[in-house]
Amino acid sequence: MHLDYRMGSGAGPSLPIFYNMYRDRCLEFDDIYAWEAHQINGTVWWGPMPDEIREKTRFFNLPVVENGCKDTTRGLYAPRGSFLHLLPIAAKVEDYVVVKVDIDGGPELQIMEAIARQPELSSLVDEIFFEYHVYFDGINFGWGKGTGYKSKGRTIDAALDLMKRLRQAGIRSHFWV
Repeated sequence: MHLDYRMGSGAGPSLPIFYNMYRDRCLEFDDIYAWEAHQINGTVWWGPMPDEIREKTRFFNLPVVENGCKDTTRGLYAPRGSFLHLLPIAAKVEDYVVVKVDIDGGPELQIMEAIARQPELSSLVDEIFFEYHVYFDGINFGWGKGTGYKSKGRTIDAALDLMKRLRQAGIRSHFWV
């Protein structure tokens, strides 16, 4: 797979989309943290990346690991491979922090709920984009069939409630599809 970091669409890596979207508004990222659970050849991932993005990027080619939802919402974070553990280490309240959460089959809801419920985390995040995998009238948005979102309570109402709580915590919150 060839990645062109000058381009970007919803059909591929989102890093170029965000980098260009913010740069076009005269906002430059100081640091970029990116995770990918599927093993990617380093030459393929890093090769086409321009130096101005490369020097700001920390790429973790491993899955994000979090504790269960009850633990993370009480402030207990997995120490290794945990976004929630890294966030207060890497960010300060005065930083402008943008987070995009799209961990298909991973701990995305634990991360979002912890940010929404923990002031020590929500105070570090200014803007968030979340691909909330929900049940919506049986429509398949490409997240796979038979995933049981409805039985897990992942409905449009639950998604809207989460976004409302994030916004009440002072975070500009957007759906990512």
